[in-house]
Amino acid sequence: MTASANNPSGLTNTWRTVAVVSWLLVFFAIIAIAVTSRNIGKPTWWLGPESNPSFMLLWALPFVAPIASIIAAIKFGHIASYVGFGSALLLGAIGAADINNTPGVALVECVIAVSSALIALATFAGRINQSV
Repeated sequence: MTASANNPSGLTNTWRTVAVVSWLLVFFAIIAIAVTSRNIGKPTWWLGPESNPSFMLLWALPFVAPIASIIAAIKFGHIASYVGFGSALLLGAIGAADINNTPGVALVECVIAVSSALIALATFAGRINQSV
């Protein structure tokens, strides 16, 4: 497929939709982790316990990754894969930081990070060939 004036993003329309939906699923998975970890009484390090919660901006840290990837997929498709890999690394680091205190939660966070890396890898397939 060749680049067109209608699609300056760098991803085909279908792949852009797939990427955005996939990153939205990552976003909701992080919400599910946050709620579940609080409910079972083993909150993640970025949430902190209910009696002594972490700094409010720290709560947003894991959500930066999927939001940045969604923006990249919509507006900057030519770098969406690279932003996605950066997001996967950030999510992996967040999961690794939870290994000592909450290993079960950390495992799920790391699975989400690996899934994010696979999403980033898949977005390479949707890039528009601009050389033609």
